[in-house]
Amino acid sequence: MRNTKHKLFYDKSLKYLHNDLDICGIVRNHFIALSMRYYRRYGKGLSYSKMSAHLTKLKKLEKYQYWNIPYAWSLQNVLKRLSQSFREMKTLGRGHPQFKSCKKHKGMTFRGNQIKLEYLLPKQKHERSSATYQIRINGRWYRFSLHRSIEGRITQVQVTRDTLGDMYITFTEECREVKPEPKTGKAEGFDMGIKDFLTGGNGKRYTSPMFYKQNANDLAKEQRRHARKVKGSNNRERSRKTIARIHKKTQNQRTDHHWKLAIDLCRDFDIMFFEDLNLSGMKALFGKQVSDLAFGEFIKKLQHQVRKRLKRVQKIDRWKPTTKCCSVCDFHNKEITLSDRVWTCPSCGTHLDRDHNAAINILKEGVASFELGVVRPIVLLGKIVGYSVEASSSLLKTTNAFANFCGSPSL
Repeated sequence: MRNTKHKLFYDKSLKYLHNDLDICGIVRNHFIALSMRYYRRYGKGLSYSKMSAHLTKLKKLEKYQYWNIPYAWSLQNVLKRLSQSFREMKTLGRGHPQFKSCKKHKGMTFRGNQIKLEYLLPKQKHERSSATYQIRINGRWYRFSLHRSIEGRITQVQVTRDTLGDMYITFTEECREVKPEPKTGKAEGFDMGIKDFLTGGNGKRYTSPMFYKQNANDLAKEQRRHARKVKGSNNRERSRKTIARIHKKTQNQRTDHHWKLAIDLCRDFDIMFFEDLNLSGMKALFGKQVSDLAFGEFIKKLQHQVRKRLKRVQKIDRWKPTTKCCSVCDFHNKEITLSDRVWTCPSCGTHLDRDHNAAINILKEGVASFELGVVRPIVLLGKIVGYSVEASSSLLKTTNAFANFCGSPSL
């Protein structure tokens, strides 16, 4: 499966899509109230079949005639997700779905055979860099730029909107996107931190620009202006959109940085090891800084890239002592505090950098967990200047799995 997202051109006809999304939000709120009443009485939520049958009866009433949008499958999809949420209340211990304004309902879904695509001939003197297409949704045509070619059969189309009112369509295609990168034969461990986003076992540091912090002054200034506007006025709505643009800019900057860094790491290394961090605990301890770095989102993007480029990402157990353990002699120093960025091992006398030492320990643990060999640090004058990965001789003799895993028989 492959997902590609495209932005619809601004047009007055987009108001019909907004109306359809509002209807989906109204239907969702209606059945949340109905299911909660049913749940309090019987101890379980309404099933999808009961909600679907009730929806069919309601649409025949004059009061709910406006619920009859051309493709009712999108409303059925809303009910399916709602019934799944109520099932997860018991199985996963989650709370019930929350009510929200119909204007904040973000998306609706269609089958691939419920939409129609057509190519539009360019009318401008200068052609666009991407071909212009139009898509038929709910009986109306909308234009967009196809910046990613369609390589497989479209199975699903999702229409979404953001807080600025921009509309997007996401195609789900039946294809596998593979772009294999040349094998480098390198494995690397990475320690995540706040001062340095990533620290590699080879000593290279990858910093994060902290985009939220960069835009914080502009955001605070606009939020003060927004607070002074009269509620319900056009000026307040314009100010709200300005705040939304700042948040969107921050999100786009962070996403672009994550994708570029993920691609660079896939080109440099064949296998990467990370620590399975407790991000919720880190947010409680460090607050906005952890949210600004978005470690979890970066790992998701990196996992997507390694699948596409035929590389590998592994996580080690979060309870492994990577920070307080010396990477040279494995001495466990329990006296280290969070403020100690560098320390000297009392056992072997090696001068260690906290993050670099943790990255080497993550690499050692990752290589040992998968029985790929042994990592030996190279120490010069009491400092770690590098490390070497020695593959297991028994492993190389039998299956040569380490060479195949890292892509190079020289390791």
